[in-house]
Amino acid sequence: MSERLVYFHGMPGGPDEWALCAPGGVSAIVLDRNPAITASELAALLRAQIGAEPVVLIGFSLGVPPALAVAADLGDQVTGLHLISPAAPLQLGDFLDRMAGGPLFRLALSQPWVFRQIVRIEAVLARLAADFLFGRLFASAEGKDLALRADPEFRRGMSEVLRKGLGRSWSGFAAEVTAYGNDWRPVLTEVNCPVTIWQGGADNWTPPEMGAALAAGLPGSRLEVLDGCSHYSALKAALRQICL
Repeated sequence: MSERLVYFHGMPGGPDEWALCAPGGVSAIVLDRNPAITASELAALLRAQIGAEPVVLIGFSLGVPPALAVAADLGDQVTGLHLISPAAPLQLGDFLDRMAGGPLFRLALSQPWVFRQIVRIEAVLARLAADFLFGRLFASAEGKDLALRADPEFRRGMSEVLRKGLGRSWSGFAAEVTAYGNDWRPVLTEVNCPVTIWQGGADNWTPPEMGAALAAGLPGSRLEVLDGCSHYSALKAALRQICL
């Protein structure tokens, strides 16, 4: 791939997520969204690095909304957009009951103050007991994520991602979950580049219905279903196909 890659990490997550999940030796620009940063600020930071150079954007999970917003901002400079395990607008369907993080998203919508206090506690856990927080996040793992949960190398790597991301600043995660609950469907009409959606067939974090609904909301997009993959296993499988 001749264009430079730009990766939008998940939340809670951080820049080291790329090195953990991407094929070895493949580099990408990864803009840290811990602490909170707006999509327009992300686009400005990216322009400062790439100038007028063409790029391919990759968004994972809660990194999908900022990836879409930056793609709309950069316009023709973006030659391709890959959305992996996508957190699609909640207004596209009735998804929350099928999402492992559904209760947290509901809380952010209904009781934002309580939600922020919980995120503060999780940030302390990420800083002081990242392995314990990893266990909590992956307690509901399904599909091929079960093998990742049992993989000591992945566990160590993901625990470090949590420590350096959420453990360093809780504001990015809190801001993005809060914004995610709003209706951000209008940005879907502003994206003009080719879009590929990579959806794990066994994903219980962002369920298959969500990927299908996003594909329907992005005319001309291509939906690739990764059989047996859940959330992070879909990320690793999709990056292998995108990068190699």
